[in-house]
Amino acid sequence: MLRLIQVGVGGFGKSWTDVVKESKYVKAEAYVDINEEALKEAAKAHEMPKNRCFTSLDDALEKVEADAVLIVVPPASHAEVSIKALKAGLHVLTEKPIADTIESAKKMVAEAKKKTLKLMVSQNYRFRKGPRTIRKMLETEKAGKPNYVIINFHKAPRFSGFRLKMEYPLLVDMSIHHFDMMRYIFNTEAESLYCRTWRPSWSWFEGDPCTSVVSKMENGLQLTYFGSWVSLGWETTWDGDWRIECSNGGIHWDKNVEVSSGEPRTSAEESLISMPVEDRHYSLYEFAESVK
Repeated sequence: MLRLIQVGVGGFGKSWTDVVKESKYVKAEAYVDINEEALKEAAKAHEMPKNRCFTSLDDALEKVEADAVLIVVPPASHAEVSIKALKAGLHVLTEKPIADTIESAKKMVAEAKKKTLKLMVSQNYRFRKGPRTIRKMLETEKAGKPNYVIINFHKAPRFSGFRLKMEYPLLVDMSIHHFDMMRYIFNTEAESLYCRTWRPSWSWFEGDPCTSVVSKMENGLQLTYFGSWVSLGWETTWDGDWRIECSNGGIHWDKNVEVSSGEPRTSAEESLISMPVEDRHYSLYEFAESVK
């Protein structure tokens, strides 16, 4: 099992301690958090010895033998923590986004290449059954070849903390999941992007929580994306509502995956593929396998 030092065990990091504890592929060797109360709570929940709980990553790196660092702290600290771990010779798995700026992201990648170590961002949404099922359907052309896609995402999460002060909270912290799923599902990269963001009058975010994106992918696919984190009307799932128009029919993914095709038009729900684990559990599996 891959030995991890987890940096950040409060907030979302708390749920990560549960995921790591349940994993067959990694093992937590130490916890690091500047919040001593969060550190104590996580240690108590998972019986982490006191001498393996630290308020400084430097101390953890000095006193604990590990293979990798799992980073679950605000994006502004990703580069500092990642580069410190990489310089110490440890692989890095970090929460998304990779960093708060392009410059910081490039520095992280450069350090990983310099040390020939793995740097992975946990884009866990691509490791769910829905995206895997749809990609398989597209590869077998169950509804023909895709030409254009419309994706809607509407939620109204009442966060506290750093997200409320981000300039583009939805785009940076959530929509990147959907963009990564586009890359995975359609097995292509973006050729061009046009994006605009805005802030409705009733928003509880300081920055822009709404976005509209038009993208052309390298394989010619046309994508239209609309997202909101302040929707007071109907909500989608966290994956979003996807309509994929193909040459012989279409694929619709909301709570379930449905395919329509043929003349006369028929529609049927698609069975999701089986996976041994998914989501963040699969992120840990993928990371461990990559390091091996």
